[in-house]
Amino acid sequence: MALRRAGVEAIVYEKSPRMREVGAGMMLWPNATRVLREIGVLDNVLAHSGSSTQFLVRVSSGRVLMKIALGNFEVPAICVRRSDLLDSLLAALSPQQIQLGREFHHFEQTKNSVRVYFADGDMTEHDAAIGADGIRSRVRREMFGACDPIYRGYMVWRGMARYDGNAIGPGTNSETWGIGKRFGILDSGRGWFTWYATANAPAIHRDAAGGRKREIQRALAGWHDPIEELIEATDADAILKNGAYDNTPLRRWSSGRVTLLGDSAHPCTPNLGQGGGMALEDALVLANCLTHDASPEQALRRYESLRSSRTRHIQQRSLLMGHIGQWENRLIVRGRQVVTNLLPARLFEYNLRRVYSYQV
Repeated sequence: MALRRAGVEAIVYEKSPRMREVGAGMMLWPNATRVLREIGVLDNVLAHSGSSTQFLVRVSSGRVLMKIALGNFEVPAICVRRSDLLDSLLAALSPQQIQLGREFHHFEQTKNSVRVYFADGDMTEHDAAIGADGIRSRVRREMFGACDPIYRGYMVWRGMARYDGNAIGPGTNSETWGIGKRFGILDSGRGWFTWYATANAPAIHRDAAGGRKREIQRALAGWHDPIEELIEATDADAILKNGAYDNTPLRRWSSGRVTLLGDSAHPCTPNLGQGGGMALEDALVLANCLTHDASPEQALRRYESLRSSRTRHIQQRSLLMGHIGQWENRLIVRGRQVVTNLLPARLFEYNLRRVYSYQV
């Protein structure tokens, strides 16, 4: 969408046979909704989302350690179901711009083009290519060799549930800290809430005998309202489980007329809710560079230079927040509670503004 608005013809090659977004909800902070406004879909996304005006940090009893105001921005912070975001984006594109069932195999660069080869043996030729194929990117592997993701020591479960009780205030999202465990609640709009749970675990972690839902219920038994109610209201078959992975920042993302975008370039753990936001920022910066630079090679180098410091900061900060949130030494956890309770919320609000105030 950003490329089309910049006058650049673009085609998406997607390996799945149909467009279907799996997963629960995702946070889009003001830096992300600012991009959605720029490409003309924010109003449609807002119609299917829940707002966020403050964030609570709590302990398992429900006691609030810190209340963080998210600030007054010209665009809101929201949580939206991933499927609703995808539908809003697809509605603005023609079917011809997305080719399904096209699995990438490898590419070759010539002096003036990139030849993209697919698993079925087909080949297409373009002025430039963008690898936006996630944390285990095959495009990145083709460019720079193997670069396996790094497991950070904990699993993340995600789900969605309807809730009409009064334990969640309007515009209030939260994260509850336990001992090596956390639980987050995000208002996804229209009575739906996205939740996530984390627990320290080995990288190879099989589901418990009773299933994912039962395992989470046992792990979080006795935690404050409405945690147990949200888990109980969740379809057991729809609960997702993924390890927390990221990677060390790449020294470079681009090679000639090929570059990377989103998690393929700078994967981060989910602790700041910025994975989707970083990809949206990338897209708009890349489109602007391709509009103003003389050649694709120059545009991709400029895109990388404009984004590397920003994404490195998010990767490092998200990693740190995950480490702190997953502490399980009881004495250290107690110290974390005391320090968090004493620190002024305005200090956190000031630091968050550095993340949310970013404008392309």
